[in-house]
Amino acid sequence: MILTIPDAQAPTRYPFLIIGYGNDLQGDDAVGLKVAMTVANWHLSSVKSLAVHQLMTELSAEMIRADYVIFVEACGTSCAPTIQLDPVVTDKKTLAHCAEPLLNHTCEPSALVALTQVLCGRHPQAWLLQIPTEHHEPSKSLSKTAQRGVDHALRTIEQFFITYLWPTGVKSEPTMKSSVPTFAGGKT
Repeated sequence: MILTIPDAQAPTRYPFLIIGYGNDLQGDDAVGLKVAMTVANWHLSSVKSLAVHQLMTELSAEMIRADYVIFVEACGTSCAPTIQLDPVVTDKKTLAHCAEPLLNHTCEPSALVALTQVLCGRHPQAWLLQIPTEHHEPSKSLSKTAQRGVDHALRTIEQFFITYLWPTGVKSEPTMKSSVPTFAGGKT
């Protein structure tokens, strides 16, 4: 199931796609969903944000419309004590196995990027943003660690918007107002 905030004026192409995934009934596993829903509530015209329970092959249709994709997920206790942001790299081995997601209907970010390349002839630049978590038992609340991770992830995404959507020729600093990026000299 893909949860989006409907927008009648949504563009067919957008610079940024945020895909947060996880289980909102399993405590900290919901961090990806929470990040994606917060970004969607910013209502930025240059950004599309999806909250999904798992990565599915159908997301390739959304990915091809974006220049940049950030996947957001919980990484559990094996994660570093702070968020991790890594590029999603596809190699020949991943490309060779890109049929696997078609058979399984679910996949990892690298397989989804590879599948998008094979199906569409191109793929956006992609990153995986992993948030440290503690508890994955049935619950609707986040641990303090997960909440700090969500806050840090949102600031990191804001910084991406500043870096990658900065209007050319603008010399003044962008202004941040209530956690929503606003670019000086340009509208997002």
